[in-house]
Amino acid sequence: MRSLALAFLSSLMLAPALFASPPTPDPAKTALAAEVQALRQNLATLAAEVAALKAAATPGLEARVAATEAELAKFGAALAGVETRLAELSESQAMTAETLGSIESAETRAIHLTTYGTFAVEDTSRSNSTFDAESLELVLSAQPHPRLGLFAELEFERAAAVGGERGGEVLLEQAWASFRLTDWMSLRAGALLVPFGNVNVDHYAPNRDVISKPLVSYVVAPSDWTDNGLGLSGTVLLGGEWVLRYDTAVVAGLDEDVTALGTRAARQPFGADNNNNKALVGRLGWKYGGAFELGMSGYDGAYDDDGQLPLSGWAVDALAVVGPLRLTGEFDHFAAGQAVGPDARLEGWYVRAALDLFTRLLRSGRHGELFPEARVSLVGQVERVDLAGPLEGTWEENSEERLTLGLNYRPASSWVLKLDREWRRAPDRALVFGDEEAWLGSIGFVF
Repeated sequence: MRSLALAFLSSLMLAPALFASPPTPDPAKTALAAEVQALRQNLATLAAEVAALKAAATPGLEARVAATEAELAKFGAALAGVETRLAELSESQAMTAETLGSIESAETRAIHLTTYGTFAVEDTSRSNSTFDAESLELVLSAQPHPRLGLFAELEFERAAAVGGERGGEVLLEQAWASFRLTDWMSLRAGALLVPFGNVNVDHYAPNRDVISKPLVSYVVAPSDWTDNGLGLSGTVLLGGEWVLRYDTAVVAGLDEDVTALGTRAARQPFGADNNNNKALVGRLGWKYGGAFELGMSGYDGAYDDDGQLPLSGWAVDALAVVGPLRLTGEFDHFAAGQAVGPDARLEGWYVRAALDLFTRLLRSGRHGELFPEARVSLVGQVERVDLAGPLEGTWEENSEERLTLGLNYRPASSWVLKLDREWRRAPDRALVFGDEEAWLGSIGFVF
């Protein structure tokens, strides 16, 4: 066994040399080496001629020997010069290789920065119109090793210190380190974006076809939903354009503040856990190129302080692209066990359609030259949430629904101008907005 281990280690040590590509010859260095070889041959010929002249006793021998020795000295000086140039070139190449190695090492360790944000305007039937620099997010990523990586997202949400209190916040939306175990599995650890539902998978607001976050991802699955934990994720090729994407995690989970108002208040701070029962959450997504995706999510854990009452949830989401038409939808359901009485029930859904218009016109002429990927989309979305559960010692049933019609203009995939009209209805207690109508506009970017 020991011999086998030594042989295996030896093969690992020899592998880089066996499989390394041969160095590419440098033309200048090759030419100088050839010149040195030629000079050395000439010197050898002259030296042989001097020896032959000295051995022969012929008239004028001394003059001929002196001339040959002078020629020999000239070739010797030339050879020394060429050898000096060759040494300088080798030293220069070594320094250049060292510099390039340092640059490549620094580039490997470099942290890459991406940013995205949204500026919005809102005018509702119950309040004054407002300008809202809603958010600016900094996304940091790095891969110091082919199998090691890190990712972090820092959000500045309505945050400013100029002009008194502004009511904003700066928060860490996600930050994790990863270790790629195989081509289809990576370990993640840190502050994870909980893999439940469609919005948490693609939660970047500028990429969404409507301005407002769906109601279901606000009160049922409380995005942006971040929790400390460990997770496994990866992508499996299924053949053709079909792939399977999976994300699973063990997290602290939601606490006992699950009520008839939803789960948003049940998100726990980093480094806290109200019980000794961890939650298991995950999502499986089947995807066919960029034309179709079907996702299924699950959640299971105890949520009360004693760790006895179960909280379970599931979700289904889908995306389909048919020519200029994009269809997106999601349904989420949670059930929270109660010490007495029926389980609390929280569920909601949305369906969204976006139709690209005037694509050929937008991508022709001067506008097409400037923005070859431009598109205008007509958007419609209908959604509803229904909640039943405890609240302040009583049992309540609340619901809210919304209809959205909008228009998007995207001159490029990284920039969007949106205009939406919303009709909001809440027959009971307001869960997000209540009864009102609103006009919204926004500019979003991802760079």
